[in-house]
Amino acid sequence: MQRQKTYFVLFLIFAACGSDGPEPFSHYTEPVTQMKFVLLPGGSFYMGNPSANPDSLNSEIRHLVTLTKDFWIASTEVTREEWQKVMGDEELHPGKPSPFTNDNPHYPVVCKSYYDVQNFLRRLGKLSPGNRFRLPTEAEWEYACRAGTSTNFSTGTHISDSFGNFNAKIPSAFAATGRYIGHPTPVGSYPPNPWGLYDMHGNVWEWVDDWFAPYSPNKTINPQGPPEGTLKLIRGGSWYFGADNARSCSRRTHEPGDWGYSIGFRIVCIKDS
Repeated sequence: MQRQKTYFVLFLIFAACGSDGPEPFSHYTEPVTQMKFVLLPGGSFYMGNPSANPDSLNSEIRHLVTLTKDFWIASTEVTREEWQKVMGDEELHPGKPSPFTNDNPHYPVVCKSYYDVQNFLRRLGKLSPGNRFRLPTEAEWEYACRAGTSTNFSTGTHISDSFGNFNAKIPSAFAATGRYIGHPTPVGSYPPNPWGLYDMHGNVWEWVDDWFAPYSPNKTINPQGPPEGTLKLIRGGSWYFGADNARSCSRRTHEPGDWGYSIGFRIVCIKDS
């Protein structure tokens, strides 16, 4: 009953903002991979960290962002099983094997560079009629992660190891000392955020599509980052990092050819029909 009340309140908020798109929280199952997507209505939110130093390296300065379009985002990170359905024998690349000897097919896929992800997206687009796929923009990712909240996490100012797979043995001002599992967990192992999205805090870092740039303090509409750059962004923290990195506003950079044991991704679906 409480979740139903929360969704109803969120629906009223979006209705008041004038969204004329499809009803919030519609769902879609992609037929090739059986990947689940949630429709998020466009809206406005404050992106970034209100206490960030504008001159800091990651420049998480808080600013108002408006997303004018609804978008379909995967409810979970892409799994090993989903990757293999699309990529076949290219499921693992030479020199980049997963370190987890007991890999579960429902683990998020890791050891994929930004360029690997682009190959996956192109191939999935060819296999799935009427659909195109891309990574979320950084603004879309944070909007989805926050799920209508303005706190450090969608759970509030703090997070516990019952709500995400992060290294809770690392001291943090944002979480009590807790467990370190030492590997990813099957997607959806923890409670979803208020919009039905899983593992937005922890499990694996997620590539987003933007090139890195410091935020502008000004209001922005549908930001996509600069047209070119040298560093891409990853979001959400992971099983290896502490709670600080799992905050909704936390951003880290990687070269697009980099890969890692704790880096994965989730995708956006663009329906042509």
